[in-house]
Amino acid sequence: MTWLVLLQIEARRILANRALLLTVFGGLLLYAFLYPQPYIKQTPLQQPIAVINADGSQLSRQLIRMVNANPLLQVSQQVSSIEEAQQLLVERQVGGLLVIPKHFYRDVLMGRSPTLSYAGDASYFLVYGTIVQGLATTSATLAAQVKVAKMVVDGVPSSLASTLYSPVKLSANAAFNTHQGYLDYVIPAVFIVILHQTLLIAIGLHAGPSIPATKPNMGRFFPAWKIVTVRSLLFVAIYWLMSSFYIGVVLDFYGVHHWASIGDINKLLLPFLLATSGLAMCIAAILPNRDYATIVGVMTSLPIVFLCGFIWPISSIPMPLNIIADLVPAKPMVQGMLKMNQMGASFQEIQTHFTHLWILAACYFSLATAILYRQTQSSPKMALISAEKEPL
Repeated sequence: MTWLVLLQIEARRILANRALLLTVFGGLLLYAFLYPQPYIKQTPLQQPIAVINADGSQLSRQLIRMVNANPLLQVSQQVSSIEEAQQLLVERQVGGLLVIPKHFYRDVLMGRSPTLSYAGDASYFLVYGTIVQGLATTSATLAAQVKVAKMVVDGVPSSLASTLYSPVKLSANAAFNTHQGYLDYVIPAVFIVILHQTLLIAIGLHAGPSIPATKPNMGRFFPAWKIVTVRSLLFVAIYWLMSSFYIGVVLDFYGVHHWASIGDINKLLLPFLLATSGLAMCIAAILPNRDYATIVGVMTSLPIVFLCGFIWPISSIPMPLNIIADLVPAKPMVQGMLKMNQMGASFQEIQTHFTHLWILAACYFSLATAILYRQTQSSPKMALISAEKEPL
């Protein structure tokens, strides 16, 4: 038996497995265009708020107009009491509320500091952050206008007053994710996890036993290391194509900015796909039935998303969970890809993740070979039974 024969057998088995083809091509195409849809707008804008204007002065009405002009906010309701505004908040008719206190205008004229009260629905972090940011920005702008007006009344030239109203000027710039959008932040990392999980499922559907209590029978005719090598090469080739589609075509389609060169991305993809293929073959070898591959892939998806370090900082994740996550190829791949492709790091700066992936690839390849060899050697009778029931 030659390499070419084994390659042909494995390729025919892949093409004949409808569940595998549906997972790889149907699933990846569906996720590519379905998952990003809720985040197309990047950030929530025009969030509805309720205003309680207890002052009713010219200045309070000016503040309401300024709030309504802010692109982050929309004054959808003006009510007379906090209880009424709270009810609107509970019913989700508004996302936040602003309370302008009584004697707001008088206190401003007398040089006092009236307190503006904000509240927001923190059930959605992005919505809450948008409302608080919009209200804080607007109130700070009004406060600056009042200070400049007082300085002008005191005889300070308006041009000078506009620069002296505050002892400190704040210049806030996002170092990364300059759009500060959800799409740029989450989608590139989630795509890596999707590739990882579907590859686990695909190899599980291919390499797992089709009948309970049986073992793969390929080991009777080919050495275990040849089988693992050919399977790895085939699935790496398939997923190299799909990864190029995700990282190249789909990210460009959604306008997600990326910094890394094609060569650097491919260098990082190779150990990632090899390590994931090896891990998948290890998992497939211990599954009682190949149908369990989908269950394992679905059940591990969310934990992997949360442990990869892009939803929650790695430093805030408990150490035991971080150690377990280091065994999953998706984590170093997500970290390396985000640093290189979204944050502009050079390939030398992600060398740790690159080495990590190669170590995982070598370990899982060796482990998958050992498991397959052991199964072939320890269960000759089972292999014969499998050969009779399952064609090559």
